[in-house]
Amino acid sequence: MGNGADTAGIPDRRSTNMSDRLVAACLLGISVFELIELHVHIRLAGTMAAVLLVVFLLIGQARLGLRERYLIGLAVVATIAAVLFSNTPLALIERGFTQATYLAAFMLLLALLRDGAVTSPSVLKLGRYLTHRPPGQRYLAIHAGSHALGMILNFGALSLLGPLIQRGIRADAEANPELAQWRERRQMSALARGFSWIIAWSPTAVTQALVASVVMGSRPFVMAGIGFFISLGVIAIGWGEDRITGKRARETLAARDALPRPDMTPEQFPWQAFRRFGLVCAALAGITLVLVFTTGANVIPALMLASPLVTLTWIWFQCRSAQDPVAATIARIRDIAGTSVPAGSPEAVTLSAAGYIGIVAAGLSNAPVLADLAGLEAWSPVTVYLAVMLIVPVASNLATPPMLTVTFIGTLYSALPDSQLDPTLLATALALGWTLNLTGSPFGATPLILGRITGISGTTLSWRWNGTFTVVAFLWAALVLGGISVISG
Repeated sequence: MGNGADTAGIPDRRSTNMSDRLVAACLLGISVFELIELHVHIRLAGTMAAVLLVVFLLIGQARLGLRERYLIGLAVVATIAAVLFSNTPLALIERGFTQATYLAAFMLLLALLRDGAVTSPSVLKLGRYLTHRPPGQRYLAIHAGSHALGMILNFGALSLLGPLIQRGIRADAEANPELAQWRERRQMSALARGFSWIIAWSPTAVTQALVASVVMGSRPFVMAGIGFFISLGVIAIGWGEDRITGKRARETLAARDALPRPDMTPEQFPWQAFRRFGLVCAALAGITLVLVFTTGANVIPALMLASPLVTLTWIWFQCRSAQDPVAATIARIRDIAGTSVPAGSPEAVTLSAAGYIGIVAAGLSNAPVLADLAGLEAWSPVTVYLAVMLIVPVASNLATPPMLTVTFIGTLYSALPDSQLDPTLLATALALGWTLNLTGSPFGATPLILGRITGISGTTLSWRWNGTFTVVAFLWAALVLGGISVISG
């Protein structure tokens, strides 16, 4: 009795450890089986990945928040609707799970790159350098730097650079609080814009994986090329807006006798760190391209396999100076498998659940009837592309996840008979809409993550600081995409 009373309410450590191990095993199993299904084409592996996803959702509830549980609830409702109203419910549910496991594995595998980066001295040196540029160079440095770092770190780039920027700015806040506010606005905006526009073209971005998988016939390399060209113009747009903001800041500070003091001597560029980071990027791109050309794999599945290979190599090089490099490397791998991978499960569940819902909802919809109701036959292709590009950020401002909107629209298109739309341009429009959502909606991932780590509200980051930029970026993207549509049509 005494022992029972003493331990009442105290969690069993062995039970907790077992639960954590089961969660880690499920997530790693999803990733491994999905890679087997994608590269070896064993259908049973895809089924095992789906089973492990369901098992994780049952045993990993403690790791999930309100957002994930809401989406899981919608997925259950969608499944019930498929059983009740679909002529082929099992086939529809299977398609949904195929998409769900694919997106979950993509998120889990690409997130491994962050584990190599968070302990990399080179990444830290580059991050610090970016935030200490003179005013004339600072926007370009932060925009380009967050763009490059985001390719490897994904959302980890925001977690790395956000606090670095804020720490440097707020160190001088007591002496000149108004100056600190303006600097925070300009540097955080540069960070948000540079990071967000990665997904318009980078193959490491989840957007490219999702859009290419739901818009049948789209060509990822062409999508990436168009997105990259538009993102170059966006740098000029953002820099111009930053110069205007800087002029306003100087006028305001001069009126209040609070002009900034001269900047410190610029730091020397960390060439060694830059070369080492460049090698990581080159290795990632090189392995991916080798897999594409030797095995015939698509870019995204090849990247999913390259990511853990590069991460393991990166960690090994970091551990070489340890007394026992092998033991140190194994310890890091165990920590990643048992701690880091499960920590990324909420984002993986969010993406996979939204993908599942989009597939099932589109499968339950009658694409020809919806197209007829919308009068799509009377719409020119360029009008459809621009409307789609606008719908995604508008829906995001109404709290609809962009991956759900993109999946639904893309799947509906694939179900339309004899569509006159170019699948690559439609996919590009969806990717661009998703990109615009990241700076134009307080519910976008960029404002949400930056808001959480900096304390700045999502509406300030999106509407106040980046509203004008997003509108001008939309007009530029519409001009380019519309021009390509007219020329190719």
